[in-house]
Formats: sequence, structure tokens, C-alpha cells
Amino acid sequence: MKKKNIQIVITVLLVVFASTLWTSSAIAIHHKVKSGETLSGIAKKYDVPMESIAKANNLKSVDHIQIGKKLIIPGEAKTLNAGGAADGTWHVVKDKDTLYSIARKYNIKDWKDLQKINNISNPKHLKIGQEIFIPGDESVGFENPLRISLVVTSHYGYRNHPVTRHYRLHEGIDFRARTGTRVYASKTGTVTYAARKGGYGKTVSIQHEDDFSTSYGHLSRIYVSVGDFVRQGQVIGLSGNTGISTGPHLHFEIRHKGKSENPARHLDLP
Repeated sequence: MKKKNIQIVITVLLVVFASTLWTSSAIAIHHKVKSGETLSGIAKKYDVPMESIAKANNLKSVDHIQIGKKLIIPGEAKTLNAGGAADGTWHVVKDKDTLYSIARKYNIKDWKDLQKINNISNPKHLKIGQEIFIPGDESVGFENPLRISLVVTSHYGYRNHPVTRHYRLHEGIDFRARTGTRVYASKTGTVTYAARKGGYGKTVSIQHEDDFSTSYGHLSRIYVSVGDFVRQGQVIGLSGNTGISTGPHLHFEIRHKGKSENPARHLDLP
């Protein structure tokens, strides 16, 4: 009888093991990125949403994927990171830190969200050196820096400067915007510049984790400071007419490793 029970247990374990192997292979497959491929093309090939692939692989950018990189292609389980701590960073608790102050530092609206994510039973007793997980930005790509109907008054590319008349590269896009229009961070990152900058006037620059940076020029007001952590969609200032300008507008730039790129490639423009 004992021998029979042992055989049954072994059989059950083998079935469970085989089932696990089948399930893991059914959940996702891998794709090695080839030269010329884009994330949108790969997503179309496997009939999987681009956002699902980006989240499954913790991609910070959908615009630049490394040749030779092995991507997880989610199958039926399209949200591999759902409910888990996917993108994000860790904050090491210092003296006088509270969940409220940490939440404010990382622009998290409710400190109780940190309490739930980190399973903290007593938020009043944080230990120095304790690590607190800060959830990252869930979206990928860039958002429009204005929440009004976008009208491009000057495109990216070479042009005669409207004031100096010098023929040179216009390294961003100009959007029509009345003075005092709210300007939003196009992507999550850290403020690296927040002051007047020559012809750009009052300018804010934000460094992102994926070697991209964005800049917002000719502002009338600046609401952030160097070192501030800002989230995508956060108000960073108001549009204006400072610097060398022919009228109120927003000058917006996107750079990758310091080199300017056409923002129209990254934004959803009309």
C-alpha cells in the first residue's frame, strides 16, 4: 500500500512539473532584434501590443532598441508585469525620512500607495537604511508638452532664424501658445537646468533614464528646480516670450545622447 502511495505521489509530481514547463513555454517566446527592426514592427509581427512588449522588457524607450537584444514577446499572458514591481527605483531611508516626505520627493500623490506597495505595517517606524520601492512611470514614449490644440509655427530643420536671419539648424519645434499656458513634462526624469539660457530665455531641461533629454524654452515662469524629480504630465512652468522670440510660443526639443532629434518622430502631432 505504501509503495502504491509513493508511486501516486511521484506521478502527480511529474504531471505538475510537465505542466509547469508547458505553461512557461506558452507564456512567452523570445525575439532577437535584427538591424532595421523597430518595436512597432516586431509588435505587428507577433500581433502583440507594443506597450505589452515594452513593459515585459522594462524598456525605457520605444524608439531605440539595441540590435542583438533578446526581447520577451508576451503570449496569452500579455501583462507579465501586472501587479508586480516592474519599472522603478529604490530609495534608501535617511534620518528624518517619512513616507510622506519620500512620496513628495518622487511626486507620488498619496504616501499610502508606498505603504501598500512595500507592505509597511507601521509607517511611523521607518528604519534608517531601509529600502523603499518607488514605482516607475507606467507609460513609455513622450507626451505632448501642451494640453491645448497643437499648432506648429516652426518645424525642426534648417531655416533662416526669424530674428537674426542666420541660416542654421532649428533643433526643436515651436508651438503656438499664449503667455501663461501650462507646460508639462513630456517624460519622467530629473531637472538638469531651470534658469535663463541666452536666446532660449527661461528654460527647463529634463534628463531621462534612457539617454534622452527634453528642453522647454521661452517660458514666462519656471515651477521646478535643478535636481527635482518630475513625472510625465507634471506642470513644470508656463509658456511665454522670453529670450530671442518673435511672439509667445513654446520651443520644445528632444535630444538623444546630446544630439537633437526631430520631436515629430516622437510626438502624436495632428
